[in-house]
Amino acid sequence: MTIAASAITDDDEAPMTLRTTPNGPSIAFERSYATALGRHVRSAATPDAGDRIGRRARGLGLETLTLARIHERAVAALPAPNGRRAISAAREAAFFADAVAPLAEAESGAPEALAECTRLAALLSRRMRELAAVRIRLQRETERCTTAQTELTTCEQHQVTLLTRSRIMEERLRRLSHRLLSAQEEERMRISRDLHDAIGQTLTGINVGLATLKNEAAADSRSLDEAIVLTQQLVERSMKTVHQFAWELRPTLLDDLGLVAALRSYARTYSERTGVKVRFSSDDGPERLDGDRRTALFRVAQGALSNVERHARSSRATVVLRTLPGAVRLEVRDHGRSFDVGKMETSRSNRHLGLLVMRERVEMVGGSFSIRSSPGRGTTVRADVPIEAVNRD
Repeated sequence: MTIAASAITDDDEAPMTLRTTPNGPSIAFERSYATALGRHVRSAATPDAGDRIGRRARGLGLETLTLARIHERAVAALPAPNGRRAISAAREAAFFADAVAPLAEAESGAPEALAECTRLAALLSRRMRELAAVRIRLQRETERCTTAQTELTTCEQHQVTLLTRSRIMEERLRRLSHRLLSAQEEERMRISRDLHDAIGQTLTGINVGLATLKNEAAADSRSLDEAIVLTQQLVERSMKTVHQFAWELRPTLLDDLGLVAALRSYARTYSERTGVKVRFSSDDGPERLDGDRRTALFRVAQGALSNVERHARSSRATVVLRTLPGAVRLEVRDHGRSFDVGKMETSRSNRHLGLLVMRERVEMVGGSFSIRSSPGRGTTVRADVPIEAVNRD
């Protein structure tokens, strides 16, 4: 058989078939060829490997073109060379030249055929090397596109999450602002009513007592002494009422003696006023907090105990202050009625506004706020605030 120079050229783009002709090699021979080629490319330890496989092909009656196609498929199946492409291509060409030599001798015996086969082998190796390089580039581009697509999808999901959270926070802020306005009006009404009922009536009693003193100044001294005592009692009652209002608005102990002393004093006066027994415990860590964080924890304790009095119907409560690594934790626990925390978060009434205000206070100073409530176990209000200042910008 004479091998034409145009049998395999640079412009030959026809796909190679993976099946053999009726007179073609067996699958076992093609596998043997691929195995021998792979070993030769990796180490070239057996120089006569190509010649042996070529003699086997000649024994099977293969033609040179058939062996060239087997070689092309074997080269395509080899792993992509890593940094040694020139050496691999040279070994591929040398192996094919050795393998095709016995067939060329059998077909024509001409040296030109051997030279042509060598040229074809080099051409095949070069084409396979180029195809392998293109395949590697395509694989890298595919991986980059996949990575970019994944990052884009993640970014879009993150943006959707942020947008959803922003809308939730906006709605929450709108509801909270509305409730705060309503609560301010209710609080002003309560203070006005309390001032009118408590201070106003007491001052009226003092005024009546002073008028009585004036009329009885020259009369019985015993009646005068009783009137003076009654007037003094009214003045003391007025002072206590004013002190109570001042304490609720801003306890002086919080600024003068610190959070622990202020909470201990508030727990004592709260128990005396409401009859609810409060057990208070603390370590020295809370005194490391600054003014804003002390105020936030005090207001949380004040609001939680106020809810115990109004809603929980519990005869006892516990207030605990303790130091954590880098933070201070406040817990207020009762053993009264429970409520649905989830419904409280979405409620549009002012019934649970105090809890929402507590949460806002704690989060404003960089802390976290949580509520647990279950039947039979009561309610636990927990606030954790960092000891060090947190940058909120």
